[in-house]
Amino acid sequence: MLQITRVDIVDGQTLDIELSNGHLILFDTRHLPKTNRSYDSLRNLEALPRPNTDGASIFWKEGPRITLEEVLQWLSNNYK
Repeated sequence: MLQITRVDIVDGQTLDIELSNGHLILFDTRHLPKTNRSYDSLRNLEALPRPNTDGASIFWKEGPRITLEEVLQWLSNNYK
């Protein structure tokens, strides 16, 4: 099963996500769905704090959680 092995921040707003298969994803958090208000706390920051991962998701202490499934879904929707 595909998992997140590392996550970091690039340029203050982009997640650098490394997967267990060696692939990297650069995900711009400014493209998080505006319909989900739980991400508002991230949108209001000039630079994101460093996130954590449990392998299945990316999360911030006392903040939102983004699953790997959600990231992959958003990416696939943007490239259709």
